[in-house]
Amino acid sequence: MGGKGNFSDPRIGLFIAQTPDLVTSKLRALLEYQLSLRPPRAPKGSLDEAAVRRGKRLFRNQAQCAMCHQGPNFTDVLSGPDRRVPFLHDPAEVGMDPAYAAKSATGRSRTTPLRGLLQHAPYFHDGSAPDLPAVVDHYDRLFGLNLTAAQKADLVEYLKSL
Repeated sequence: MGGKGNFSDPRIGLFIAQTPDLVTSKLRALLEYQLSLRPPRAPKGSLDEAAVRRGKRLFRNQAQCAMCHQGPNFTDVLSGPDRRVPFLHDPAEVGMDPAYAAKSATGRSRTTPLRGLLQHAPYFHDGSAPDLPAVVDHYDRLFGLNLTAAQKADLVEYLKSL
């Protein structure tokens, strides 16, 4: 594509229109390609399989993670009213710093796909969670889940398996 295409960011007064636009028509395919990539598996023997099963139930039910982290990609980015437009969340919905979100083009954030999560610390868009227990603690507080220490550990073990 050679970076030849249309781009605009009204926050900084940047409007670029190039002919031909070699980028815009390819963005959807690029997103689909990104979501099609399969992550590496956790190292053999590194997971407690019983805890993974318990964590999976928590993820889908009591912890309600699957409300946003849905489908094979564990994201709701393509679940909005117009599937051609990424579905985004306000910072308050996910307990993120609004000042950080304001630096983005939309002021909002997408639900991160969770596949290969073990490979990508630190977590959250701003890197504020150093590890998976910190992620689970964040959402436990934000949503008032009242998970026990054992439930949190099971949920972390399931997240490591994705």
